[in-house]
Amino acid sequence: MTAAISVANLTKRYGDVLALDQVSVDVAENTVCGLLGRNGAGKTTVMQILTGQNWQASGDVAIFGRPPFENEAVLRDVCFVKESQRYPDVSR
Repeated sequence: MTAAISVANLTKRYGDVLALDQVSVDVAENTVCGLLGRNGAGKTTVMQILTGQNWQASGDVAIFGRPPFENEAVLRDVCFVKESQRYPDVSR
């Protein structure tokens, strides 16, 4: 199995709030998966780290074996659209 996403012992804090506590997961190439959890569970934080929009306090994150943060080669093939993201209203 080739891991498209590899996360090992991922931890992230926001001040005194522990958002992610040693999260580990591998997602195989050509796989569709989802993140489920209540509000505040850390789903958006994981996605922000995977897409280079945030950094981890500790742990390892790799997209096809390479770290995503400030990595143009990785980020040109990654897209993260937030649920709250708005698009211009286009009239035809």
